[in-house]
Amino acid sequence: MTAPRSSDSTSEVARGAIEAVTRSRGRATVAYVAATVLGGLGALVIVAVQLLSGRAAVLDVLVWSALAVMLLGAAAHRWWLGGRNEERSRRIAETIRSEQVATAVRGSSGDIDAVRRLRVAHPGLGLRDAYELYQRHACDSH
Repeated sequence: MTAPRSSDSTSEVARGAIEAVTRSRGRATVAYVAATVLGGLGALVIVAVQLLSGRAAVLDVLVWSALAVMLLGAAAHRWWLGGRNEERSRRIAETIRSEQVATAVRGSSGDIDAVRRLRVAHPGLGLRDAYELYQRHACDSH
């Protein structure tokens, strides 16, 4: 019997970790965060190269540093707070009854106005959920 190679067990552990992360957050969020972090790290590398070269202009260092901070901050925000608004919007949408939708969209001048009225009547309701509620209401009333 041969012992498994360490690279096989490492790749299995990595695959398991990736699957756990994508299950909890979704592939789009993971891809966005990974790309944003790579961009932030790239900006930090440029800052380090400029500083080590000895020919760095203050403005260049400040601009690249600010870009790195913004990219890394955006990645952190999306990672830790990105899904909260979507979950909140779904919970709000689940509690809205068809009568409430009818009341909110009554007198609207079109799809956009109806969705806007729904979102004003129910703060925290996301654009996608408001549109889906309106579409369901439009199908039910015809």
